[in-house]
Amino acid sequence: MSTLNAININKHISVLYVEDKAEIRDELFEILSLYLDEVYTATNGKEGFEQFREHRPDLIITDIQMPIMSGLDMIEKIRQEDQNIPIIVTSAFNETSYLLKAIDLGVEHYLLKPIMIERLQTCLNKVSTSLIQERELKAYQLYLEERVQEEKSLREAEESLLIEKNKSYEVGQMVSVIAHQWKQPLHYLNLLIEDLGMEYDYQPLSAEYIKDFVKNGTARVSFLTETMDNFLNFYKTNPNKSDFSVSGVIKEISLFLEMSYQSQGIKIEMEIENDFSLHGIENEFQQVILNLINNAKEAFHGQKRADSIIKVCLKKDMDKGKIIISDNAGGIQDEFLQKVFDLEFTTKDSGNGIGLYLVKKIVQERFNGNIDVSNNALGAEFELVFTINEGDLNV
Repeated sequence: MSTLNAININKHISVLYVEDKAEIRDELFEILSLYLDEVYTATNGKEGFEQFREHRPDLIITDIQMPIMSGLDMIEKIRQEDQNIPIIVTSAFNETSYLLKAIDLGVEHYLLKPIMIERLQTCLNKVSTSLIQERELKAYQLYLEERVQEEKSLREAEESLLIEKNKSYEVGQMVSVIAHQWKQPLHYLNLLIEDLGMEYDYQPLSAEYIKDFVKNGTARVSFLTETMDNFLNFYKTNPNKSDFSVSGVIKEISLFLEMSYQSQGIKIEMEIENDFSLHGIENEFQQVILNLINNAKEAFHGQKRADSIIKVCLKKDMDKGKIIISDNAGGIQDEFLQKVFDLEFTTKDSGNGIGLYLVKKIVQERFNGNIDVSNNALGAEFELVFTINEGDLNV
């Protein structure tokens, strides 16, 4: 096999030869030593079984009729521990009962005494070839298993890099959200400070003015701090699996995005028929929802309309929990529908083609769910379906 060129196949073959007659045993020992690498001998079935346990040979050659324990009794005990070791039986008796018992015990060959060297050599060649082929097959299987493990490790490493790359992309988008949400309170704080200077120039500052100034300024600073805390909590990695409310995660994301999206004329609507919980890493599920909502938002790019809507619907159907995220941006071109989950496929100039690929991977592999995309009358629609337990949440 060409794939085994780099694999060292051990061709060393050992044999256990069990024979009670010393002269026959010594003579065949010399012959076996010419063909095989290592030869162990025993004088009866009991000793042969002990030698088998000690040396674990590749092949056994045994007589049938021996004192203390017969060859067939020894084979029966060996078969209780090893079903596959090849065994050759030698006997001076051509009795049907012996032959049938040997066949029943899975004996490879049955040689009549006196043993013909050519016949023995043929049997040894067949057994040796079979043993080496079996070792090659096992080595090849091990080689394939190692290659599969290498490919799996490589794929996992690549996926980790993709996740980090996608997170960086998301962070960039979320920073723009924060920048927008900070602009208005910062502008308001600037007006407060300018007004304070003007008030101080023209008239004495009253206690009530200072009180209002502190109240309004503190409220804006609190809003800025809360926005940043929400951002840090949102991207705080938690590798532990837990049960979490699906609606809770979606509400948190919607609340965080709401102000920025409204400034772009996009409204996020939530429709919760039934809430349910999932078990897994909450941050990974957040990434799924954030990617899908951001993908819907980007579908409105370049459209000038006042009724842009992203709708998120939660429902339960028997033991299935469903999330449907849709928009009214006109839908996805038919030729792209089957490609949206492909790695690095994107129709957007600023897209990285990773988000939806990771979405599908996380949904299927981390939460044992499914995701499909289609077009409805108004736009694109992503449907996520998860199997849920009876103990899940209800609203």
